[in-house]
Parts: sequence; C-alpha cells; structure tokens
Amino acid sequence: MTAGWIDISLPLRSGMPNWPDDPPVRITRLHDLARGEACTVSHLDMTVHTGTHVDAPAHYAAGGATLDDMPLDATVGPA
Repeated sequence: MTAGWIDISLPLRSGMPNWPDDPPVRITRLHDLARGEACTVSHLDMTVHTGTHVDAPAHYAAGGATLDDMPLDATVGPA
C-alpha cells in the first residue's frame, strides 16, 4: 500500500472525451513564450463536466451542499 496522495486527475487537452451532448473541449494558445511573446496564455473552452471533476450534491438536488460547503476529506478515498 502506498502512503500519501495519488493524483488521479486527467490532463486537459483539445478533443478529449467529454460528456455526451456537451461541446468539445478546445484549448487555444493565445500568447506563447516560444514565439517570443512576453508570456504564455491559453483560452479554455469547456463545460464543468470535463475531465476529472467533482459534482457537488447541489448539482443534482435543490438545496444540496455546494463544493465550498463540503469538507476536503469528502473528496478523498478509494479510487
């Protein structure tokens, strides 16, 4: 058994699988250090059901808890 945290997050990328009927994920590089620009900046176009995410009870139940109402340990456990 491994001690500590294991990050199961999926990296975001254009064209990655997404929730059916949601628009596709698009990541567009607006500025890039590699092009000699002052900084690297990207535009993200996606829904909240993209990649690894948490749906709070409020997503499914009126009056349910929002993520800021939930303790962090509610998101930690077997995966």
